[in-house]
Amino acid sequence: MREMEEFIEHYKHYTAVERAWLCEVYTGVCDWLHPVVGVSVGVSEEELAHAVVLRLQRTHHSLPISYSCVSVCTAVNGLCSGCVSYLQCAGSPGDVIIAIRLQRMITNVAVCLLESECRVCGSVHCEVLSSSPLWLGRLMLFPTWNYISHNAPGPGQQPESCLELIDSPVCVTPDLTAFDPRGSLSDVIGVKKAARLLRRKSSRGVCMCVYGEVCVICPLLAISGKTFFCLVLSEEDSTVPVLVTVPECVYWRQCVCVGQSLFISALRVCSVRGWAGHRVLSVTTESRLHPNSKTHGESEDTDTHSESHSETHTDTHSESHSESHSERHSDTHTDTHSESHSDTHLDTHLQQDPECEEAQVHDGHMRTKLSKIISYRGRITRVQDAEAGLYEIDGKVLLCLAYQPRRKWGGGLRAGAEIELHNVHFLFRPSPLAPDVVLCACLRSSVSVTTFSPLRSKVTLQRSDSPLVHFLLERNLGVSEYLWLCYCNAALTDRLCPRWLCEARVCVVAGRLLQVILGDKETKKDKRDIYKEMLQDTHTCPLTQYCVSSPSVSLYSVKELCDWLEKESWACLSLSSLLPSSACHMTQAQLNPLLSWSAQTHTLAQTHTLAQTHTPAQTHTLAQTHTLAHTHTVLVGVLEMSVGRATVRLVDQTGTIDCVCVQSSTSEQCGSIDTAWMGCLVCIRRCTLVMERFMKTNFPSWKHLDQHRYITHKHCRVYICVCVDDLHILSPSTAMSSLLRERENERDTERQKKRKRKEEGRKEEEKSSLHHEEREEGEGEEGDGGMEVDEGMAIPSRASRRRETAGTSAESCVSLLFRVHSKQGVAFRNVQSTNEAHALTLSFVVKATRLGDVQVWDRDLRNRRVEEREMKGAEITMELQFVDSAVRWFPLLQPGTVYRLIALHTQDVAVLSCSCVPARGGVSLLSNPALLIQPKWRIHTLAPPLLLSQPEIQRLMSVSEVLHASSADVVSFYGVISERITLQEETSKTPTIQSLISTKDGVMETGLRVRLTLQDVESPHHTLQVYLDFTHNPYTPGLITGATVHLHHFQRKVSVVCNVYCWSLPISCVTVAGLGSVKPRPPPPTMHLGEWASVRAEHGIVGQVRGHVVCVLSLRLQWTCSLCGSVFRQAACTRRCPPCDSTSAVFQAEAKVVVEDGTGEAQVWFPTETLANLLQLGESEWEGLQRLVRVKGHVRIYTRGRSMVCDVDPDDPLVLYLCCVCSSSAVWRHITLTCKLRSQKPEKAHLRKVSRGDREFLTKFPKPLQLQCTHIHTLT
Repeated sequence: MREMEEFIEHYKHYTAVERAWLCEVYTGVCDWLHPVVGVSVGVSEEELAHAVVLRLQRTHHSLPISYSCVSVCTAVNGLCSGCVSYLQCAGSPGDVIIAIRLQRMITNVAVCLLESECRVCGSVHCEVLSSSPLWLGRLMLFPTWNYISHNAPGPGQQPESCLELIDSPVCVTPDLTAFDPRGSLSDVIGVKKAARLLRRKSSRGVCMCVYGEVCVICPLLAISGKTFFCLVLSEEDSTVPVLVTVPECVYWRQCVCVGQSLFISALRVCSVRGWAGHRVLSVTTESRLHPNSKTHGESEDTDTHSESHSETHTDTHSESHSESHSERHSDTHTDTHSESHSDTHLDTHLQQDPECEEAQVHDGHMRTKLSKIISYRGRITRVQDAEAGLYEIDGKVLLCLAYQPRRKWGGGLRAGAEIELHNVHFLFRPSPLAPDVVLCACLRSSVSVTTFSPLRSKVTLQRSDSPLVHFLLERNLGVSEYLWLCYCNAALTDRLCPRWLCEARVCVVAGRLLQVILGDKETKKDKRDIYKEMLQDTHTCPLTQYCVSSPSVSLYSVKELCDWLEKESWACLSLSSLLPSSACHMTQAQLNPLLSWSAQTHTLAQTHTLAQTHTPAQTHTLAQTHTLAHTHTVLVGVLEMSVGRATVRLVDQTGTIDCVCVQSSTSEQCGSIDTAWMGCLVCIRRCTLVMERFMKTNFPSWKHLDQHRYITHKHCRVYICVCVDDLHILSPSTAMSSLLRERENERDTERQKKRKRKEEGRKEEEKSSLHHEEREEGEGEEGDGGMEVDEGMAIPSRASRRRETAGTSAESCVSLLFRVHSKQGVAFRNVQSTNEAHALTLSFVVKATRLGDVQVWDRDLRNRRVEEREMKGAEITMELQFVDSAVRWFPLLQPGTVYRLIALHTQDVAVLSCSCVPARGGVSLLSNPALLIQPKWRIHTLAPPLLLSQPEIQRLMSVSEVLHASSADVVSFYGVISERITLQEETSKTPTIQSLISTKDGVMETGLRVRLTLQDVESPHHTLQVYLDFTHNPYTPGLITGATVHLHHFQRKVSVVCNVYCWSLPISCVTVAGLGSVKPRPPPPTMHLGEWASVRAEHGIVGQVRGHVVCVLSLRLQWTCSLCGSVFRQAACTRRCPPCDSTSAVFQAEAKVVVEDGTGEAQVWFPTETLANLLQLGESEWEGLQRLVRVKGHVRIYTRGRSMVCDVDPDDPLVLYLCCVCSSSAVWRHITLTCKLRSQKPEKAHLRKVSRGDREFLTKFPKPLQLQCTHIHTLT
């Protein structure tokens, strides 16, 4: 106490409050500071306390009594949240001043704040804006700082914290230590002379003191446990590289900055093993750094700034020299460097040829550019991804630090901080996922913080083992590729974590996806030489040349895709395009059914406009994009079975979309889709996006199509159709992994057999050529090396497989094998499931053969190879009933494929026993044993196909075979949909299960009846009409024009007019086997009327007829009410009971003409759209004729004898005009028509009396050939 009283005695004229504060300062000095420096410098506690007070008074001009002094240990343990100290202005109570002693930490290579309190020590990481080698080992006060508190990086770890020193520290005892330069400064030489000495062969080992300006500062590197950095001194055009490897001098990295003039003593000339043929200057233990105080205004004990420093040891770069860093550091661009310290944001001064700005086109479609070296000063506006090293500067520039070694920035790189960049690479539009300007720091670049952030922004700690940066260095990625990888990593994390992917595996999947996208474009890069990249004057690094917009691919979530498809389906809808050219002559009943359904397709690989409908935030873009609309789209999701629906779907955490999986072949038979695909995370690059539109409309006529009020209801169904061969596995399911291992085992077996055959061949030739044998052995060993890769997935090693097998938990189960013969379609049937009573439930039945007895296992076999005991037992034909949620297996079961049915967690074989209906009274039992599939049972496809006796599987017929079949029976066939029409709803009949369907799925189409026109795959001119009724069935996606479909169990019928068509049954099954385009029909063959009338075997055939118009049998012109179909006269409908108030009418006309070609004749019907051409009337004449007919409403003339007559008003000028036209030579002319057979009822031949002279003959006249004209060819 006496010592304190003596200390206070010097300040007795101060107030009581100030004296109390001085007592606290004295106590702090005695407890924290004097044990550290007092004894070593020989000063007393009182002297040290007086020095501290003197420095505080000089800094603040008065005693800062609102501040309190704390130790480093107290600050770290007591300050849980961020705080600030600013001594220059009035502070609030609770602000603190930290007094510490700066020491050099060789292990961390960082400046830390240290203090000692007897036996207690404390330290905190410190970020300084400027540093000086004169500060080390001296007692300093830090009055102005920010304390940044970080959360613990992981469980069980201590929270990290950081101190940002806003202003330079205040030296408490400037006279306690002295700086020893160690050596004479009279022998200082310039950079030019030092460069000449380096070029001399005899200069190795020479020591010198060099003066120059710092032009390049490289980041800290750690190789093989040694930490070092490089800098380059310049003088005019001469430069010399300096290698700093001495541990005591590594802290210089924080004390120098670009543009600073300095000299370094005791530099030794040496050569670098990793940079052959070049010499550098290397520091020694006697070297000292001498900053130029005039340039930066540094004094021995003041607080000026030179650069942002205090960086800790970098990440583990523990390989040797250039070969190690060839995989660990991807740099940036061109060789020259410009320095800009002005306030302008960009300085693009380039010392290269101006042509380097131009894009250079290389092989393929990939464009490359040369980067520039610039300096930049700006403010961090957003930390985009600290782990990936991405920051946004000034709201428009992206900074990438991934190509530099990791540095512990603490809280320095926060939003609001001002930074200064030197020798960074300027890249213009390298990627559509980034801003126009991207700055990349390489091994020759320096990044420093000039002003700490004043904002209370979030602090993100950087991981030293960032998987993104690791993948970058391992694959030596370019800038655009790395930016796309970061974009992909963010998108996958948002859409797949944590449900399907753990966070640690996201980057692995993103890397596989990048490999899939790059494909053949991924080329191996040359090995890197880090010393050449850092020290060589002509700077070259991996980013000197960069690819533009590669890969130009966007990842879209399932929800984004669905939203875009729904929006696009209505945005591109044109009602008039859905109607034929004859729409202007259609009534309401004819027009609206054509509008009730339509479809539009897009190819995913060519969908560029998809990106235009989303904001960068939605698409995880790195910044505002500029060319994203020109990118392709890729889908990533998990394949799953839809519970309660008979579809496969692609899902992620944002939504689901139905997926129609087809085979690459569109032949008669289609292979099965393996069940192992379910649960796989897949990438889809090529698929068909399908948008089906359903509308209920009541347009009066085609003139009202622009009035949307006539659309009463509309909704769309969107889905994708993808070929299984276009699915790329990113993460396989358990069953798929087993399948891939089986394939690898097959390849191993095949290689062993091949190697055995080679060994046998070598033994035979051993006596003749020993050298040949050795060469063959070498080739055999080489062929066995390497890992097999399938679908971008590396197959697990044998050791990992053994560990997996050993770690598999025991799961008892029972199983049986069955082969599918046929399956029925999914429909609502009155069946009973396990826990429910009889009700209308989705279900289907599969007819199959059980291949053996039920087996008991102690593990889940999944889709492993069939064991011999599974095949023991009699083959039994049975029926498998799939009810309710079990219908999810419907798209995966295909005829002719063998499956394994597994019931888990049981050893009771009776679980898989089939139930039979007992036979009574000697009645023969016709039904097969049945087995009800439970929802939790599993089914696995067995591949490759078993070598079993294949039974007769029902062969699919072609369309031509169905047309010419001799019997009306239930048939199964395949074809390509060429036309689809929605049939008009039956107003008097309501779907019996409409309410049930609406409850099950609100968007399911109810009571839908469609007519498909199928054309033969081999003979497109053969067509067949198929009627589908979805009243009791869920809607089947994929039934669009161009789709190849397999139709099972359809009823073949022949109409009364002798047309063959097919009708769906409750058991009918429709499978979409592929999507494509409709094959163009070949030109119709030229038909002779005589032959056509006699054969008539080709139903629905179209032919071309060249003949002569003999006469016009009848002509009907009429204005028809578009609402009721009655005659429309003037401006009103003529219907009176009940009255029709329609004001809309359409013009309809029809002519019946006799045409002969010398072999026979036919009656040809001409519809409205062909009449003007037939009558040789111009457009104005045809319109005038329609106006005249509207006055009368209806005109009909016909042939009687040798003239044309009309029953009503025969002397009317219009009638006379029409009779004249029909009898003119302009109509009775040679003509070429395209016709098709007209539907007609079969009739017996008519008996007629024919007179020849005086005799009469009774002759049978068959009904003339009836044709419908579809087109009149204009003669040229």
